[in-house]
Amino acid sequence: MLVLLTVLGLVLAAVHVVVNGFHDAPNALALPVRSRALTPKVGLVLSALVNAAGVFTAGWLLTDWIIPATPVPLNAVGSAALVCALASTIAWNVFTWWLGMPSSSTTALLGGLLGALLGARAVDLTEQDPLTAAVLSQLAVPLLVAPLLAYGLAWALVVPLLHLLRHSEPSTTTFRSQVVQATGAAAIAFGHGLTHGRRAVWVFTTLLLCAGLPVSAQGREPWILVLVAVGLAVGTLFGAWRIAYTLSSRMITIDPFRGAVAQGVAGFLLFLGGTLIPVAMSTSQTAAAAILGAGRQQRFHTVNVRVVRRVVLVWVVTVPVCGVVSATLLLALSPLL
Repeated sequence: MLVLLTVLGLVLAAVHVVVNGFHDAPNALALPVRSRALTPKVGLVLSALVNAAGVFTAGWLLTDWIIPATPVPLNAVGSAALVCALASTIAWNVFTWWLGMPSSSTTALLGGLLGALLGARAVDLTEQDPLTAAVLSQLAVPLLVAPLLAYGLAWALVVPLLHLLRHSEPSTTTFRSQVVQATGAAAIAFGHGLTHGRRAVWVFTTLLLCAGLPVSAQGREPWILVLVAVGLAVGTLFGAWRIAYTLSSRMITIDPFRGAVAQGVAGFLLFLGGTLIPVAMSTSQTAAAAILGAGRQQRFHTVNVRVVRRVVLVWVVTVPVCGVVSATLLLALSPLL
């Protein structure tokens, strides 16, 4: 059973990496493509390469690793918990893509893993309580802290930056905004590769450790890094344009200048969160919140409140939905463990 779970887990982990790259590509590219700072093809290739660079940077240059704080037992139960969490996360990402809603893969995986471990504890397969302060803090940062910070910073920066550019020609301001948007897209993609790449490496490494295979617990196996980097890059090249349309047009209509502010804020926070202050951050929620914050500082009302409510609702239900689905799958598997 352990061998089957390990093989299934590795396959699901690889699929999750590709789906994650596909699902999160619009976070970096929605605004630059809409403002014509980047063409769709150039944007996807740039984002794919920078995502891969982020994975390799995290693996070979950074020492602090962003890993889930949930206590995963290194046995068949741990393998089953990861399989259930990955299955629920993949299903949720595909479902939210179909709806065109930007959702957090970070909170989806954490919620799924938490639900599976709670299910395992309910049937006495593990004695550890997964609901720890560290786990709750890892959920709070991507779900609450990062979006609120991104919204506040983007909202506050629009007026002073607009004041600095008040004497510039409109064409000059637009060109500079496009340059900032393209640079911000690279920063967002790099931050995505740093954080999501490290978490994916942790998933692969933990699955192998649960199977008792010889692998470094530090997660710096070259073949794993290459697999994750290639998976994220390939997924990014497919680009989930349904979500891009929501971010750039359905949720709010935003001009190139305010789009540049949003891209700059999101890129800065994600780069900071992946390097100097390694914390788990949601690329989707950080980027979407920055867009909303900058867009609110416009003379005319351009926010589609109905769509924003749907986006926020998706964010709120991500953890419980993935947790319940994952727990149900674990309980179904429990007689075999």
